[in-house]
Amino acid sequence: MLAPKYTISTLVIALAVLIGFTVQNPENMALNAAYTNTTNTNANANDPKTITTEPTLPAESATPELTTSATPIAKGMMVETATSTSSPARTAKPIAKPAATPKAATPSLSPPAVLPSEVESSPTVAPVATAAVQENLAPQASPTPSVVIAATATPPINKPEQVREGDDPIPGVKKVNLASAEIVKIKEQYEQTADASDNKDATWQRKADAIIVKGMSFLGTPYVFGAKEGQTNSFDCSSFLQYLFATQEINLPRDVGLQSERGTEVSIDELREGDLVFFTTPKRKNKEGTDQIGHVAVYMGNGLILHTFRLGIGVTVSELDAVWKDRFVKAKRVLS
Repeated sequence: MLAPKYTISTLVIALAVLIGFTVQNPENMALNAAYTNTTNTNANANDPKTITTEPTLPAESATPELTTSATPIAKGMMVETATSTSSPARTAKPIAKPAATPKAATPSLSPPAVLPSEVESSPTVAPVATAAVQENLAPQASPTPSVVIAATATPPINKPEQVREGDDPIPGVKKVNLASAEIVKIKEQYEQTADASDNKDATWQRKADAIIVKGMSFLGTPYVFGAKEGQTNSFDCSSFLQYLFATQEINLPRDVGLQSERGTEVSIDELREGDLVFFTTPKRKNKEGTDQIGHVAVYMGNGLILHTFRLGIGVTVSELDAVWKDRFVKAKRVLS
């Protein structure tokens, strides 16, 4: 049997171990208490005489129920902390570890989201450009190279002449010229005569033949009252003879009345080839002097005249018959 002092020491050590075990493993104590209560409850339930009563522990003596919760200390680190629902309990001290250095926040490049209500309620403000900015923004007009176009002479355009009805010397007379076949024969005869003429013929004869042959080359050329001087695509009576006589260097006025004042007057019975024959018209027959003259032709010989008149007839050959003689005023000789 141990000595008393050793016995007391052994009890103290055992008690200390028991207290240390209890403090280090509170969960075991709680489980033992729960197991003991459950055993007692089952025993009382099996014994009908036993009245089951739940022991109520005072708040101070109640066994603390420990729970653990995870508290984040740093990224990837968790420390268990004991918490009590009824009374404070021993809390495990977290192990201090260096906190990770937070990375610098990267600025977001995407524009902030705008709610539809903000869009509708926010008025649109148009940027106002200053005068300097507007001047800089305005497109600069590139200088346009100047193009120098050399002036070229534009050829005159011959406008169709206004056709006017002249003063017809024999209005209403249908047969005013020879038939076409007969005119062709006369033309051939005069061409042969002109080719056969030589220096032995008189000057006036050679000129007369040349004037008549030239005139017959314009057979059918349209008659236009007031035709321009020198043109050959149309004639009136005085412009036609002015052109023909100019080929033989004989200048005649453009006006028929002034033409009647040139040369030497001869009678109708003394007419020869190349003489000018003047006629009046129903509108002029009662007038005097040059105002009485309204038409002119050149005498071809053999009772024929070469002239132009009336729309639709033009340059033609007519017979100096009674109708024309009735309109005869005078004759002039300009070839000598």
